[in-house]
Amino acid sequence: MNMLKIRKVVATVVLAVGTFSFVGCAAKTNTTPGSDSKGVKKESQVKSKDNSIKHATKFNVEYLDNGVKLVTDGADRKLLLVPKEGKKPEGYDDIPVIKTPIDNALLCSSIHTSLIRPLDVFDSVGGVTTYDVDKGHIDEINERMKKGSITYVGKNTALDYELIKAKKPEVAFIISTDVAKLGAKFEELGIPYVVESSSLESHPLGRMEWIKFMSLFYNKEAEADKYLQKAEDTVKRVSEKTKGKDKPVVTAGVIHDGKFSIRLGGSYQSKMYDIAGGDYTFKDFESDKTGASSITFEEFYAKSTNADIYVFEGMGKSRPETIKEFVNQAPIIENMKSIQNGELWSSQPWWSQSVDKLDEIIEDLAAIFYPEEFKGHEVRHYYKVAK
Repeated sequence: MNMLKIRKVVATVVLAVGTFSFVGCAAKTNTTPGSDSKGVKKESQVKSKDNSIKHATKFNVEYLDNGVKLVTDGADRKLLLVPKEGKKPEGYDDIPVIKTPIDNALLCSSIHTSLIRPLDVFDSVGGVTTYDVDKGHIDEINERMKKGSITYVGKNTALDYELIKAKKPEVAFIISTDVAKLGAKFEELGIPYVVESSSLESHPLGRMEWIKFMSLFYNKEAEADKYLQKAEDTVKRVSEKTKGKDKPVVTAGVIHDGKFSIRLGGSYQSKMYDIAGGDYTFKDFESDKTGASSITFEEFYAKSTNADIYVFEGMGKSRPETIKEFVNQAPIIENMKSIQNGELWSSQPWWSQSVDKLDEIIEDLAAIFYPEEFKGHEVRHYYKVAK
């Protein structure tokens, strides 16, 4: 075979291999919303993911073209946030659309009222549930409820759906545990709903980052980022100040239905005690899970008897005025070190409505744990229970 024929054979083989490789790669191309069957990008494709979300794991956002955002909420549901003057992009036919910024929201948890506080969008709230002026601790909500611009539509267990329908909310924010009982009803009424799951986060700053989640619906990400950076700086400062110190042993629990309810080792509260420089007695109790669990009085006492500090994180209105009153509920705790030394600290009534202030709460805890290191710091979110 002469040299010319050899070159022709080689060229033919190279061309064939290259064609095979191209076809093989094309066959493996994954199509996504916004792509046609060949994987070719259409007008609105993912441009970028939000890399500013550092700690939250229960939501996500991807930025598309033309100001459109593809959001994954706390129930792993996809939502398209489209500017009011914009249109829904092609390729996302099965994904619900919410026009932004929203002007008429229904908040189905008092948690949501604190998550929107840094955004200053209270005028967008048309209705609330499980919140009334008597137990509410957010002035901006209370004032609007008194004036009538925010309507109370009932408890989540007995909502006034006729009233909700008449208020015509653009979106209803619900928590993850209410999806089963509220989600289907809102769908029936034609009201888009969004699931907020900040309580399932394992890091307090992750829970605070749900401020960013709420900001997506108002196009106020810049405001949220600035606020969250301040919180990050506070937590970093506290961590540096308590680093290398001898950690006080800290216990926490509330009495409920004849047992103690404690925060699990994987909860954001457990992480708060750790960041503040405390050694939480239940840090190894189901450390891979968030939320709370119930244990017997005897189990709580055995684990907490030598704790230096007792933190009572009460919900609602019920809080101890004296240590004696608290001990009467569970006499077994009377001889605990923290009780004997008068180191029982209770959360203030507004504590549960201060998700946007977890950085302040961490600093309060650090001041309780290390009073000598935080001289001059005024503890705001807790009070020392009188003997």
